[in-house]
Formats: sequence, structure tokens, C-alpha cells
Amino acid sequence: MNTSNKLGSAAQLLAAATGIGIGILSGCGDTGADPQGAPVAAAAVPSASQATGGTVLVTAGDYVDEIDLPGASVRGFETTQLVAKQAGYVKLIGRQGDEEIDIGMSVKAGGLLAELDIPELEKELLEKQAGSRSAGAEVVQAAAAVKIATAMVTQVRQSLVEKQALKALREVEMQRIARLVKMGAADLDQRDEARFRLTAATAAVAASQAQIVTAEAGTLKSKADLARAEADGEVAAAAVKRLEALNSYRYVRAPFDGIVVSRHVDRGAFVRPAGGSNQGSPLFEMTRIDRIRVVAFVPPGQVARVAVGQSARFHTIGGLPGKEVRGTVARSARALAESSRKMRIEMHIQNASKTMPNAVFLAPGLFGTLTVQSRRWEKDKKLALVPTAAIGTDDEGRRFVVVVASDQSRRVDVEIIFDDAKQVGIVGEVHPGDMVRIGGLSEY
Repeated sequence: MNTSNKLGSAAQLLAAATGIGIGILSGCGDTGADPQGAPVAAAAVPSASQATGGTVLVTAGDYVDEIDLPGASVRGFETTQLVAKQAGYVKLIGRQGDEEIDIGMSVKAGGLLAELDIPELEKELLEKQAGSRSAGAEVVQAAAAVKIATAMVTQVRQSLVEKQALKALREVEMQRIARLVKMGAADLDQRDEARFRLTAATAAVAASQAQIVTAEAGTLKSKADLARAEADGEVAAAAVKRLEALNSYRYVRAPFDGIVVSRHVDRGAFVRPAGGSNQGSPLFEMTRIDRIRVVAFVPPGQVARVAVGQSARFHTIGGLPGKEVRGTVARSARALAESSRKMRIEMHIQNASKTMPNAVFLAPGLFGTLTVQSRRWEKDKKLALVPTAAIGTDDEGRRFVVVVASDQSRRVDVEIIFDDAKQVGIVGEVHPGDMVRIGGLSEY
């Protein structure tokens, strides 16, 4: 399309480029963003003649694109309900100085909150401890039996050596008497006596060898008895440890440094254990306040604009007018909850101490607005600004501007960042210093 006639004379073009453009620049040259992220600059409203087909200079300004998430809440970084592991009666409530542990008190990790009375558990522990001592005595006895059996094997082996030596002696004696009988120096009775003595020595050796087998078998049995006694001792010791662990559950202790936000029992109250068909009786509820979570929920249409690491601020806090806390998005569920169809995000911050002057201390349960900074245009990268009359919309709902350069016009699709009914912040192939058409955009 030829736009030379529609642009008018050079003077008109200069007026459009300087008059209107300077008007916008004078409102946007040092814009920045106000605390809520809205642009401060105000563009000059085009005149009626410009609205029917003039041009205007694209200006630039600082702008912060933010997402407001009202209904954000403060929660302790860790929160838990303390439930009894064993059924019993509350024997006593822990103390700090002269006062019982109660709501609002700060407690340290491991601090005693309550002690339960469970007599049957204590008696069972005493029984298992006695059984463990008995098992230990059996281990000592079995170990002594092993030593006796081992000594018996050694004794029988020595006896075998003695019997074998005697047998050798009887063999030599038998040979000597047999020679004497052949020489006529000894009679047959002497030879028979020597033979009998050799037979007896041989039988004694065989008996000692059998005793060795018996003694070795006894040693194996003693060792097996020792192993069984040791296993029984380990079982008994494990039972004692189990009962000691169960007895340790009589003491309800703080799992972390925090404050007691609720107390549900007094001395003498019966508490049910956790698990089973019935819900356990909660004794206390604790939360950690030195570090907190600011939890907010992002609607589906804004999910793509929120990511971990983006700057965020918690403000408009009920009960703390004019106060705000800044941080970054630390966690994102990255999925929408089925119940609300919103995505949970969290800002984690180190909570201020109540004793710090001018500090913003956030108590769990406070509500406010979490504003997440999605994008930012400033310094060398500023947002392109045009009057609202420079924005066109086609039949498919796409937004565009018409850039004019060297008597040529071209349509450029843009993304609308903000629209305050006077000027529009846009992103696309449009840059500060370009000339764009205002009015008469229907043909594009």
C-alpha cells in the first residue's frame, strides 16, 4: 500500500514526529515503575486529525510486569502435630522455669514437652532386661563348656601318643622274645605273654583314637551350644532395646526449635497412640518461625509467567499496613491442584526477630498479597510505548501496529504488556524510534 499521500507534507510528518512524539517522551522519559508495577508515564492523547491516519514516534520507558496474587498466607517453615506413640496417661507437662509448657512458648529441639505414664511398658522392660541377663549367663556357661571340651580333646590326644609309644614298645618286645624262642633261650609261654601285651597295647591305641573322635564331637556340640546361647542373647538384647525405644516414647520432645501454637492435654489425660483405626490424640502443635513460607496460588492463566527465582514481595499485609517483605520465588509445585485448579508457589524468607528495630516480623497465619515480578524493562532494555490509537485488532483477535518507514507500511504483530487507556506497552518487532500509524488501521 502506498502511504505517501496519507503521510502528508514533510512539515506534517515533522509535527507528528516531534509534537506527538515529544509529548509522549516528556511523559515517559524517566518513567520507571511505581511500587505496584504500573507505569508512571502518561502518553499524549492523539488529536482527531492524527487519529484518522497520522503517525507517531514509538517511545520507550521503564516497566515492571508483575502478577498480584491476593490471599497469600504466612506459614511456619516446619509445622507438626505431636502425637503419642503409645497409649497412656499424661504424667506431667514439661516446664520452663516455673511455668508449664503452653502456647506461645519457644522451645528448643529435644526439649521435654510431656511425659506419659505407661506402667505395663515399664514392667515389660524389666522382664526383658532380666531375660537378657539370663541369656548372658548362658553364653558364659556355654563358652566355658567349649573350653572344657577343647581341653578334653588335647588330653585324649596326649593319651593316644602315650598308648602308641607303649604299643611300639610291645612290638619290639615281641620281636625280641620270638628270636629267643628260635634260639631256645625262651619258652613258648613267654612268647604268648608278649603277644598278649602287644594286643592290649594295640587295643589301647584304638580306644584312645575313639576317645579323640568323641571329644572332638563334644567340642563341636559345645561350640554349637555357645552359638545358640549367643543368638538367644542377641534376641534378648534386641528385645530390651525395643522396649527401651518404646519406653522412650513416654517422653514427648520438641522435634525442632520453634514455638508451641496449641496444647491439647493436661496432666491425667488419657492419650491414644497414632495409627490403627482411630486417629491418635494430638498433644501439642509446633511451628518454626525463624524461617517462614509465604504461600500463594497462581491461577491457570498466569502459570506460564511464574518461575522459581523470580523476585517477589509480600505486601498489603493484614495488621501490618505499609509493611512489605521482599524475596524470591523459592518453590513451585509445577502442577495445578485438582481441588482449586491453581498452582502453589512459595517464597522462603528468614523471619525478623521481634527485638530488631523496624523489623517486619511475620507471624504464621497472616494474610496479604504476594506480587511476583514476571518481566522487567529498564536501563538498556526499555519497553516500547505507543498510544492506544496505534494498536489494531484483526478478526482473529491478534494485536498489531503498522510501522511506517521510507513511505512503506508494514503490519507487525505485538504482545500487549499493559494498556492504561492512554498508552500501551508492547513487545514485538517494534523498537523505540520507529514511526507507527495511528487510526485508520481497519484495512490492515
